[in-house]
Amino acid sequence: MSRRLLFVNPPVLAVDAYQIGLYAESIPFGLLQVATHFIEQGDDVTFVDMMGYADDDFQRQLVPSARWDDKPAGDASLEGVRRPVYLYGRSLAWLDERLGSLPAFDDIYVTCCISFNHEPAHAVIRACKQAFPKAVVHFGGFYPSVFPEHARASGAHDIHVGRFPPAESVFPRLDLLESTPPIWLFRLILGCKYRCSYCVNAIHGVYLAQEPQAVADKIERVHQTYGVGTFTNWDPNVMQDLERLDAFLQAMIRKDLGVRLKFEMGIQPDRLTPAIARRMKDAGVVSMTIPFESAEPAMLRRFGKPYRMEHATHALDLCRDLGFARETFHCTWVVGIRDESWRHVFRTHLAILKHGGQPTPFPLSPAPGTREYTLHEPHLAGKDLSELNGHLWPTLASEAHVRLYERVFRVINQPTVEATVRAAAGLPDQVGQAFQRELQWYLTT
Repeated sequence: MSRRLLFVNPPVLAVDAYQIGLYAESIPFGLLQVATHFIEQGDDVTFVDMMGYADDDFQRQLVPSARWDDKPAGDASLEGVRRPVYLYGRSLAWLDERLGSLPAFDDIYVTCCISFNHEPAHAVIRACKQAFPKAVVHFGGFYPSVFPEHARASGAHDIHVGRFPPAESVFPRLDLLESTPPIWLFRLILGCKYRCSYCVNAIHGVYLAQEPQAVADKIERVHQTYGVGTFTNWDPNVMQDLERLDAFLQAMIRKDLGVRLKFEMGIQPDRLTPAIARRMKDAGVVSMTIPFESAEPAMLRRFGKPYRMEHATHALDLCRDLGFARETFHCTWVVGIRDESWRHVFRTHLAILKHGGQPTPFPLSPAPGTREYTLHEPHLAGKDLSELNGHLWPTLASEAHVRLYERVFRVINQPTVEATVRAAAGLPDQVGQAFQRELQWYLTT
């Protein structure tokens, strides 16, 4: 018997324009796969996407009408230090109006990926329960899977933990969305075998998605059916299985579709061989994220990474030699770690610029269950998951540090050394001197 099902992709929270930029390609991949599966089972599906999809001037999204709350900034000892947090996407008032125009549903499915975005997801669940009190509400995604007890506070009837295998191989119904997305996702290997200090991807282990040829076939079908021309890999560490990756790249080369491929969840730089890089170029890869992690050896040991910064610089140089446009290569490192050195902050940034990459710093969001959370736990006591958003600088010890890092974060997001020098002008004495030391390293090595 056919059921009426509602799927809702909630909006998210952002502290600043940099964070909105990181959401730019957050397409509801998993939720749409599940919705498609139930359509194939004969159910009647309505899909409501509340996410924002700004592709320019992210600062314009931070308007007073979108202000969600003022959240505590800095560590748990600080009082009265707060930063505004904004809703990015459609409002709850919009949702109420949309729900009011719909007939009753048997089941409702809501998702949430990032734990510090749980508040709008919980609010969506409350709105759905109020509009359709007889419906069964299911809550799934990465956040409910990692923090199921916390997710129960949403009021959802069912907390789904882990994967939903029946949906993983379906061909997605992109026409459920209001418009065709400019990009779609593909996956080869999920989870990660490494247990890096700030990452939760190892919690559920490593498992394979579809076979490489099947993934390439699906990309071809999505491209031919919907006209999507860009596809991004969403695996935490796709290079765990080089044979699998190589088989996929060879399949894409044979198809010669003319599509653009991205690996923006990150590649493991010590595993990027000349043969794999050349294959990526031939397959149509136009960008990838190369994690730099740190120019500070002590920080690399702390993170537990299986590679060094020299592997990342070599990877960028290799891509330069093969003709990649490196300005589209996001190069990441985590900042906002209590008592980190300025060498970690500034030299890592300048090393990325020196080798032609795009600096992309990530403020530390210390997730429970990670080593970084344990190391910082005395300074995080009493903080809710929503207050662990890295852009609130939750580990920093004083209001002065929070304000300083707001400024430093602007400096290390600059795309050129000239812009970096301009942005760094007027930094407080000790910080400015530390920056000048690292700038001298950049100019003389």
